[in-house]
Amino acid sequence: MKAHFTQMWQSIHGQSRHRQTESQLRKLQNQNVQLERSLKEKEREIDRLRHQLANCEARLQEMMGTDVLTGLPNRHVFKEHLTHSLKRALRLGYSLSLMIVDIDHLRDINLKYGHEVGDQVLVEVGKILMKSVREIDMPARWGGEELVAVLHETDAEGAKVVAERVRRKVSMLEIKDPKSGKPIRVTATLAVSNYPMHGNEPQDLLECASDALLVAKEKGCNKVLVAQK
Repeated sequence: MKAHFTQMWQSIHGQSRHRQTESQLRKLQNQNVQLERSLKEKEREIDRLRHQLANCEARLQEMMGTDVLTGLPNRHVFKEHLTHSLKRALRLGYSLSLMIVDIDHLRDINLKYGHEVGDQVLVEVGKILMKSVREIDMPARWGGEELVAVLHETDAEGAKVVAERVRRKVSMLEIKDPKSGKPIRVTATLAVSNYPMHGNEPQDLLECASDALLVAKEKGCNKVLVAQK
């Protein structure tokens, strides 16, 4: 009988310890779930703050008039410069040209090699553009894969010469795939419009150059084209 009671007590005691262990295990599991949720919330908060910081930096750079990536004047500054430059050209009676530089297949480069390589291409093309124009001219980042420049006291033929020089230098860029080390082919298509040939308003020059750029792209890229009259 004593042995029977002892066996029952051990059984009850074992079950109690088992229930305690299960209870502790559930508590630990619940704590883990809560910690994981808290961690994910913190990670989302960090991502949100990083996004806000990036936006603030971009807005600050825009207010300063500089493109964050290339260091060139940004779109807003360029549009103001083009407007004032056209007014001056009208007043003084000299020619002025607008040049658009479109990096060919930049989106494909980003997809294939990564955005860091695409950014490197933009930076290098920006350097080429800056070195290819005079101090009186205005190179700038227009946005996306496009750069622009105002060429002062330059007719359409003179602008075409500058554009061809930029095109040729871009095609000689030595940028390599960071994984394989193989060279990546980089080219650019350029279009030129001119005052007084294509109008006397900023929008006139921008539209004419953009139309010419589309035609050049359709013809196979890596070309220079002057807008039609």
